[in-house]
Amino acid sequence: LEGAKKQSPCLYILGDKQRLPALEKFISRAQSREFITLVRSPSVLQGVHGKVEEFLLDTALRFVRRHLQGVGKLRVWGENKKAKGHLPSFSSSPLPYVTQIAEHLFSLPEQLDQTGGEEGAEDAPAESAFMQHWLARITGGVVQLYVEAILSIPTLSPSGRTQLATDMQYLTSILSTLGAPALLRLEDLLKLVEATDEGFPGACMAVTSLDRSAIDKMARKRQPLPA
Repeated sequence: LEGAKKQSPCLYILGDKQRLPALEKFISRAQSREFITLVRSPSVLQGVHGKVEEFLLDTALRFVRRHLQGVGKLRVWGENKKAKGHLPSFSSSPLPYVTQIAEHLFSLPEQLDQTGGEEGAEDAPAESAFMQHWLARITGGVVQLYVEAILSIPTLSPSGRTQLATDMQYLTSILSTLGAPALLRLEDLLKLVEATDEGFPGACMAVTSLDRSAIDKMARKRQPLPA
C-alpha cells in the first residue's frame, strides 16, 4: 500500500482530501445501470460536426470569394458614359466575375448529388435532404458575400449603376433558381441600385431587409446624372 501511494495517480488523489470521496462516489455510480459513460461525448461530437461543416462551407465558398476580390475596385462603377472622347464602358451583359460565379453555382447540384444521377435510389429522400441543406448553406453564403462586395464599391455613376443592376439581376435569378435563403437583402439592394435620383428616397423607405448603415452606404456612393 505504501508503494502504491508513491505512484503519481495515487499522489494526485491523496493530494486533496476531496478527491478520494469523489472517486468513491464515481465508482459507486458506475456500478448502477443508469450510469452513462462518456457523458460529454454527444456535445463534443456536436462541436466537431459544426467545425467540420464550417470548414466544408468555407471550402465551397473559396471560389466565390476569389472572384469577388477586387470587384469593389473595378473602374466601370465610377466611369461616366458621357465623358468626352470615351465610349461607354458598361454593357447590357453581366461582367465576367458574375458569369463565372454563375457557372460555379450551376455545377453545385451535380457535385452534391450523392446518387450519381441514378433514378429510384433507395436513399433518394435522404440524399435530396442532404443536397438541399448544402445548397441552402452555400447559396446563402454567396448572397452574403455578394452583398458585402456591392457595399464595398466606393462610387457608382449612372452608367456604373446600369452595369451593376445587370450583374445583380443575372446572379439573383440564378440564386433564386437554386433556392437561396436571405435573397431579400440582394433584391432590396437591387431596388436601390435601379432607383432614379428622384425615386431613391422612396426606394430607401420601401426596402425592409437593409439596416440604416447599408442604406447610407448606397446613398453616399451614388453620383448624380451628368448635366
